Amino acid sequence: MMLYGGTSSYGRGWSYDVFLSFRGEDTRRSFTGSLYHSLHKKGINVFIDDDKLRRGEEISPALLRAIEESRISIIVFSQNYASSKWCLDELVKILECMKTRGQLVFPVFFNVDASMVRYQKDSFGRAMSAHEVRYKGNEEKLQKWKQALFEAANLSGWSFKNGYEYELIEKIAEEVSKKINQTPLHIAEYPVGLETRISEVKTLLQIGPGEDIRVIGIYGLGGIGKTTIARALYNFIADQFEAASFLADIRESSNQRQGLVQLQESLLFDIVGDKNIKLGNIYKGIPIIKKRLCCKKVLLILDDVDKLEQLQALAGGRDWFGFGSVIIITTRDKHLLAAHQVDKTYEVKKLNHGEAFELFIWNAFKRKEPEAGYMEISNRVVLHAEGLPLALKVMGSNLIGKSVDEWTSALEKYEKIPNKEVQNVLRVTYDNLEENEKEIFLDIACFFKGETMEYVEKTLKACGFHPKFGIGVLIDRSLVSIDEYNRLRMHDLIQDMGREIVREDSPLEPGKRSRIWYHEDVIEILTESTGTYKIQGMMVDLPDQYMVHLKNDSFKKMKNLKILIVRNGQFFGSPQDLPNNLRLLDWMEYPSSSFPSSFLPKKLAVLNLSRSRFAMQEPFKHLDTLTSLDLSYCEVLTKLPDFSGVPNLTELNLDYCTNLAEVHDSVGFLEKLVELRAYGCTKLKVFPSSIKMTSLQSLILNWCSSLQSFPSILGKMDNLMSISIEGTGIEQLPPSIGNLVGLQEFSMTSCLSLKELPESFDMLQNLRNLDIEGCPQFRSFLMKLRESGKSSPTFDNVKSLNLENCGLRDEDLPTIFYCFPKLSLLVLSGNYFVTLPSCIQEIQSLELLHLDSCNLLQEIPSIPPNIQYINARNCTSLSPRSSNLLLSQEIFEACELQVMVPGRRVPEWFDYCAKGEYLTFWAHQKFPVLIFCFVIEVEGGATEDTLNCEVQFSINGEDIYEMEMPQCFSKMVTDHVWIYDLRTHPTIQWHSLDSYLVDDWNQLEISCEKISGSSNMSVSWRGVHICKQEVNMENILFTDPELDLDSNTYSEEIEADSNATSEESTKSVQDFSNNLNDNCCDFENTESCDTISRQEEEWGERSKGKENSETASHNDIDQSDKKILMHMQPLESVTEDPIAPVCLEVIDTVKVVDYGSNTIVVDHSEKVQPRSQVKSLVEIPTVDDVEMEAFYASLEAETSVLHLSNNTIDVSKFANRVPSEATQNALKTLQDFLTRDFSLLLGPDEYNAMKATLEYLTNLPPGDGISLELRSLVIEVSRHFNHWSLDYTNESKKIEAATAKLLKVDELEEGLEANKAHFREVVCLENELRNELEYLEERKKELEEQIHAIKASISASESARKMVTYRKREIFGEAKILKNQRDELKEQVSWLKDEKELARKIQTNIRAEWSKLGEKFNRKLKSEL
Repeated sequence: MMLYGGTSSYGRGWSYDVFLSFRGEDTRRSFTGSLYHSLHKKGINVFIDDDKLRRGEEISPALLRAIEESRISIIVFSQNYASSKWCLDELVKILECMKTRGQLVFPVFFNVDASMVRYQKDSFGRAMSAHEVRYKGNEEKLQKWKQALFEAANLSGWSFKNGYEYELIEKIAEEVSKKINQTPLHIAEYPVGLETRISEVKTLLQIGPGEDIRVIGIYGLGGIGKTTIARALYNFIADQFEAASFLADIRESSNQRQGLVQLQESLLFDIVGDKNIKLGNIYKGIPIIKKRLCCKKVLLILDDVDKLEQLQALAGGRDWFGFGSVIIITTRDKHLLAAHQVDKTYEVKKLNHGEAFELFIWNAFKRKEPEAGYMEISNRVVLHAEGLPLALKVMGSNLIGKSVDEWTSALEKYEKIPNKEVQNVLRVTYDNLEENEKEIFLDIACFFKGETMEYVEKTLKACGFHPKFGIGVLIDRSLVSIDEYNRLRMHDLIQDMGREIVREDSPLEPGKRSRIWYHEDVIEILTESTGTYKIQGMMVDLPDQYMVHLKNDSFKKMKNLKILIVRNGQFFGSPQDLPNNLRLLDWMEYPSSSFPSSFLPKKLAVLNLSRSRFAMQEPFKHLDTLTSLDLSYCEVLTKLPDFSGVPNLTELNLDYCTNLAEVHDSVGFLEKLVELRAYGCTKLKVFPSSIKMTSLQSLILNWCSSLQSFPSILGKMDNLMSISIEGTGIEQLPPSIGNLVGLQEFSMTSCLSLKELPESFDMLQNLRNLDIEGCPQFRSFLMKLRESGKSSPTFDNVKSLNLENCGLRDEDLPTIFYCFPKLSLLVLSGNYFVTLPSCIQEIQSLELLHLDSCNLLQEIPSIPPNIQYINARNCTSLSPRSSNLLLSQEIFEACELQVMVPGRRVPEWFDYCAKGEYLTFWAHQKFPVLIFCFVIEVEGGATEDTLNCEVQFSINGEDIYEMEMPQCFSKMVTDHVWIYDLRTHPTIQWHSLDSYLVDDWNQLEISCEKISGSSNMSVSWRGVHICKQEVNMENILFTDPELDLDSNTYSEEIEADSNATSEESTKSVQDFSNNLNDNCCDFENTESCDTISRQEEEWGERSKGKENSETASHNDIDQSDKKILMHMQPLESVTEDPIAPVCLEVIDTVKVVDYGSNTIVVDHSEKVQPRSQVKSLVEIPTVDDVEMEAFYASLEAETSVLHLSNNTIDVSKFANRVPSEATQNALKTLQDFLTRDFSLLLGPDEYNAMKATLEYLTNLPPGDGISLELRSLVIEVSRHFNHWSLDYTNESKKIEAATAKLLKVDELEEGLEANKAHFREVVCLENELRNELEYLEERKKELEEQIHAIKASISASESARKMVTYRKREIFGEAKILKNQRDELKEQVSWLKDEKELARKIQTNIRAEWSKLGEKFNRKLKSEL
């Protein structure tokens, strides 16, 4: 992890200003010494090494660190520079730092030509030749040195041959002083993730062929780190240019008075250093900048540009700058970069979770790890920031030193009301948008994040916006993006910013905002009817526990509502009023069977009522703007009425309307309809009898099982590309099917009622994909094609053909291959043919072939030349010859292929196989191209389940890739072999895998983990094959190269010593042979000669019928032990024949050639030149090289005794010689070593000392004063040490391996015991659960009885409830009648009251008149009586 606080190379934390690389013996006391002192006087911190740092074979770590920590490296190339390996290693490291750390490198060619360095001529050539001899076999090191010399010689620097050294030194010092005086910019306090992004941008900086300068643009949303990257780049590469300028905050600066003019003046000052330039206006500055900069190689960084006029004023053209210049522009607007025609663009991505977490922790805790108790809340904050560096920095700084409770409270606030500091940065981009783009942005932030582009564009277009252009602008400004599924994506903090803008319109009254999305605001507005005309859009997405009580006027005041989306919500009641201004009504589970009678949405464009109770009892009228209608899953929908009122409809979705029985004929004449779906409408019987939909592109009627007829096609329909009638009851296709001239896909899977295909079917010449699975009537169509005798293929455009379970026989296949000659996918699964005809190889385009479950298939004589996949699962009758063909190495070398075939073993041509979950091997330098093999074992017969396995790849313990096995691993009846060439996998990029490799050996592990599937299915064996034509097998190992690095190192040294000894021994044997010949000739004892002759005869007999034996290896202990001690046997009779017994011991490995009177003994491995005098040839066994030397020494001693009187060497001359002091010390050292434990001698120091001592003693001249016996003993010790050191090391490895396995056994034993104990516990638990289960069964019976009684009560109560409900409805009906009567009477109350009052008055008058009449009558009667 980078140490934050100034040590980052991007922040230029250099320890030294200059590093001097030079050849000490050439220039230390002359040119380099003077250069060092000149630089030092100018206050430049120079690193110059001394001899102490150049000891040993390798360059010291201190020297490497000095190079890495130096800002500039100066390389002084002199005559003997290349003769020093340390100088060359320094040079390699310097150039590496130049490329990776931005170090500035200057070469000085001191009395040498650059061409001498570049092409390694003269002294440089001689030096490299010497290195090639010394480092023979290490081609990689030599190539690095040569490449470094070539690259360094091409750099700009200085050359010196004649003249004054001090003048060149002054030039160098002046240039270095100028470079180091450039002040680096501050990057960031914690530059997390910066290194990766800098590396990615650096790849864009290379000036391409034909280019004079390079202009790149860095774009991304605000706060993402664009300026940080630009500052780091400036520090990293500024030294490589004649001049550099970083103009920061251009957007803000240009908004000030004369802002652009001041920026032009700053640019000129940075580049030419003139403080007195005053421009006055930008138009005056443009030609001056162009004139002053056109001949300079400059680095110009323009930070935070937001207008094209800023670029035109500061970097208007490529001809403004000199060759090699680099212009870097940072902006939030990608379109601005395109308008300025930059060469390359780089989008700054958000930090991944690991980087984001690290950056936040550094800002919140000022250290790498969080404090205890803060981990969970820290992760929540990081997730909220969603990888935006600005947000992570601000929130971390705000939360530092606060408690967990305070963190939680702050996060809750951030989630509802975003942080102001972050929002102000993000809002700059929004403020610069036009009105159209602002409205689109707010709609996306509030409603459409995660929706498809098609859905959003239709809605926004209906709302009067221009979505295609507007969304494009938002993408350019990094405010939104589109994912691989064509859905709109937006950073969470950007979404929060947009919603906060809406909230600020009316912080306290939600009903006065333009858009409503927060569930509490939605509930308040709908339940309290507080909505206003300002609301343009509303999204209802309520938590599950909430219910909204709709009122009659819930929507009444929202006259301007255009967007209404109901994602989740429970409603009490149904809407009584909906705004007529709606453009989008997306209400899943709409609660009513109809719309309010007052709802007349003349501008409605998108209507989604899926899963609702909508019955569409009346046809739509006057909906000319409606383009999309979704009625899927409307189970109460039984009939689709007249659709002539929606003439502009483009999409109609009726999927899973399971009670839909009839579709009106008018649907068949919707000329603008593009897609018609009726998937799973199982009761659909009545469909338009004929169709004429010129715009229709897709017709889906899958599993409309009651539909029996396909509509007639009226006229040509050029646009219809896809028809799917899978699982329908359609009995025949109309002859007019030929009118579908543009049809590309036709699926008729499982159309069992289909009687035949019409003759016009072959008129579908544009057909690409044909699926007739499960349609046996296809055979009759094939018969017609055969009988027609057409000379040309019928369907030569079809690429994919599915004929699974069509009852095909052998005679059908040639017709299929002839009529469909350009197939790339062919499915013949589940058919009845026996032989796959060889004519299939004529289909050169075929890549995928499915033959699974062809139970009768026996022979596959050949396969197509470009095949990539063959599935022969459950082809149990397949012959061994065919199986071997599919699994042969020749097939996989010719094709990149996947194969599934019945089998039980990994093919023999695989390089490595293993049983178990893991397969491990090692690779070096390059990720190998692999072919895998998996054996899938099925125990106990067939299975109906699917085996789901996941194959994982890891490099050095890091998981890098995973993939699931194909779904063909299902319903297997026997074991299978699956071979998989990874080159066929579409998503594996081999070159990208090389980036995971380190320079040393890399452990590659392949695991196959079972995810799910039947218990009797498993992956039993795994194999891997390395594609040799693409990989050097020297870079592949199947055994661990790092079992014991130290032991291996010493073993290699020991083996090298043994090999060297063997090479020397060849000469020893030849010398011994010559001496042997001479001695044989000198012997006067004829018996001795006869003895040799007899031995030769015996050896000749023993050698008959034998092949030439190989030289015995050092590991061949059993054979060598006898020979090792050979010279220690006592010599019984020296005078008889001292030579023959010795020869007898080595008879099996040495060839004895008789040349008349001469005998020559040679090593069997040496090539014997033929001679005319050769009489006989015998073989003798191999003798150890050191043993031969010991034998020769003893032979000298014996012959000296025999010929003491007349020998030319006087032994008495050495009898009293005393060994030299060095020899005595060597003998004492050897004595000391022999008293030690043997294992202690195998350490690196002890081993080298022992080897040196033995080498010294065994090579002593005869007169050094040690006896022949002691000399022989020393040779014996040397031989044993060479043998046993190697053997001991090998046995140590075996002990370690055995110990590891024994430990593994102990672990497994412990695991087994634990498993046994666990098993007993589980058995006890099983018994307890069984008893509990019995109790629960009894309890279940009791409860079932109670439930039965309760159900009876429920049934009775339900009946009573229904009666009561019925009576309630009757009463309710009576109440409505009474209410109507009452309401009618209420209207007459006033009149009735008047009538009543009038009646009362009349009654009063009548009574008064009556009374008067009575009185009158009484008076009259009294008068008369």
